[in-house]
Amino acid sequence: MRGRDEAKSSLSLDQLVTLADLRSVRDELLAAITRTRESSPDTAKKWLKSSEVRKLLNISPGKLLALRASRQLAFVRLGGVIYYDREDIEAMIQKARTPTLIGKA
Repeated sequence: MRGRDEAKSSLSLDQLVTLADLRSVRDELLAAITRTRESSPDTAKKWLKSSEVRKLLNISPGKLLALRASRQLAFVRLGGVIYYDREDIEAMIQKARTPTLIGKA
């Protein structure tokens, strides 16, 4: 397989593109997309909407409403949209976590 610089210098408008060339480009694009997703995951997002919280916690709209009503999960309402701080969600999960006896003497 040719080096990138060599391939650039020998390209012309009437050159044929092979299936191997297309596969190589596909693999490079998929690798770039994967790197982008890994470097900026959704966890970087500080404020989440209700739908995102429900998806994250795998809960129903009613359960999310119950968490708000019981003040287990803080929220902010702006213009009819409810937002939740990711840190508050993580703190709620840590608080609800049950300790294990594995590894303790």
